[in-house]
Amino acid sequence: MKKKSIVSLLAIVGIGGSMISSCSKATNQTTTTTNSNLIKIALADDIATLDPQMSEDTASHRITNDTFEGLTSYDQSMKIIPGLAESWDIDSTGKIYIFHLRPNLKFSDGSPLTANDVVFTYQRLIDPKVASPYNMLITQIVNASEIIKGTKPLNSLAVKALDNHTVQIELTRPDPSFLAVVSLWNLGIVSKANLEKFANAWTEPKNMVTSGGYKVSERVVKGYILLTKNPYYYDESNVTINTVRMVPIQDINSSLSQYKSGDVEVTYTVPVDQYKNIKTSLGDQLHTVAQEGIYYYDLNMTLPKFKNSLPLRKALSMAVDRNVLVKDILGQGQIPLYSYVTNTVDGGKYAGLDYAWAKLSRSQQITEAQKLFAQAGYGPHHPLELNISYNTNDLHKKVALALGSMWQQVFGTKSVKITTLNQEWKIFLQTRHKADYDVARDAWLADYDSVDSYTNLYQCNNPQNNSHSCIPLYDQLLAQAHASSVESQQVALTRQALQVAMENYSIIPLYQYTYFRLINPKVKNYTPETNHLDHVMSKWYKFN
Repeated sequence: MKKKSIVSLLAIVGIGGSMISSCSKATNQTTTTTNSNLIKIALADDIATLDPQMSEDTASHRITNDTFEGLTSYDQSMKIIPGLAESWDIDSTGKIYIFHLRPNLKFSDGSPLTANDVVFTYQRLIDPKVASPYNMLITQIVNASEIIKGTKPLNSLAVKALDNHTVQIELTRPDPSFLAVVSLWNLGIVSKANLEKFANAWTEPKNMVTSGGYKVSERVVKGYILLTKNPYYYDESNVTINTVRMVPIQDINSSLSQYKSGDVEVTYTVPVDQYKNIKTSLGDQLHTVAQEGIYYYDLNMTLPKFKNSLPLRKALSMAVDRNVLVKDILGQGQIPLYSYVTNTVDGGKYAGLDYAWAKLSRSQQITEAQKLFAQAGYGPHHPLELNISYNTNDLHKKVALALGSMWQQVFGTKSVKITTLNQEWKIFLQTRHKADYDVARDAWLADYDSVDSYTNLYQCNNPQNNSHSCIPLYDQLLAQAHASSVESQQVALTRQALQVAMENYSIIPLYQYTYFRLINPKVKNYTPETNHLDHVMSKWYKFN
């Protein structure tokens, strides 16, 4: 009965089965016209920024993957390969890296790209005046944390230009993930001269110079972004498509329609309710890939009702039927999640951290959740009022409605009053950062295959800690793990830290991601099945 009522609620609001039948009437034919100079790509949302150091969302990442490159890069299996640096050396301590830049590197305007630009980029990422939301990426570099806190000057960062073509970086501890970190978009190298010349106007297409395979030619806010091949890129001869048109399409049904008409050749995702029909009708054009990422809800820990009530936080998490959510509501192969990290990250070293109550029967979970809810002081005479915030997207709407329905079923419709609030992406980002919500949709796609890509989310004052929680013991245990040079001890301390964070119940883990993409048959040399991090660069694409 519970499953039926949740699914029925979704159907009533118009995102259930009726959409499947009405949309399945659309043509299944894709346009086969080929323009060797242009590929059209769908983004999930309009980008928040073109600045790689300020990028924090998947749409912006997708653009900066094309326009900026780091010291290292990666292939389609996420193997780390040379980027702007053609080679590197690591000393016996594992703390000092020497990167050797490729000869004659240039930015997209033809100006030289040197080791000084690398130093400038790294300093910019942690500059308190810039306030990058991703400054935590390089806190393992000597003095980085102190610079972020404002206790040391910017020029004390242990990133040095030994000459125009050589960069030395010193870490506070050995970090096996460091070569993956420096491949990320936030460490894409920017031109010091260009930023100093144009200041805040440097990201306007007419001013902007880039270090990646493409440069920005046009940007129409909420319209499209046009990228053209960077003629000075070191690997220019292997970039075969001259122009990339990126189109933000929030309405996933519209994205599907545009794909079928040939106006889009690679989608970002597909409509949740049409997945099975698409799989049948478009066959191998649909790619379903297990992804290293988690979908979860933040509880606003600045609000007294959450901050002061562990029983309430735990009750809300226990009341969610994750199996119903992933099998009956979503049905796209997602994996129920009862931990703050996936079972797959770091080769499975952090598997088995699930909440003990995950093994209870559903009826036992409900009984315990109801006891905790009453213990927190809520019931029909004192109902809990919750606003669920999410960014505009059918899937996020579906999850919000499902969780609201589950909470009302478990605790009673008179005991929980739910309001759902959808917002445009850029506004929603600020809503979370400012803690201007009750419960908010959140997600994290691992930037690299390391538990550190998740553990940052739960640290005090981390800019990506959107629940705004702070657990000093968690930070202490994590610091001890980072300070250890013994892998088994690192793993044990990190597992202990994660257990401490999980017992705080500041977020509600829901599921591990899969991602879905339609790719026109004329698009070759793109193999998402091996790309579990979903980092994509347009320079890989080729046409027949």
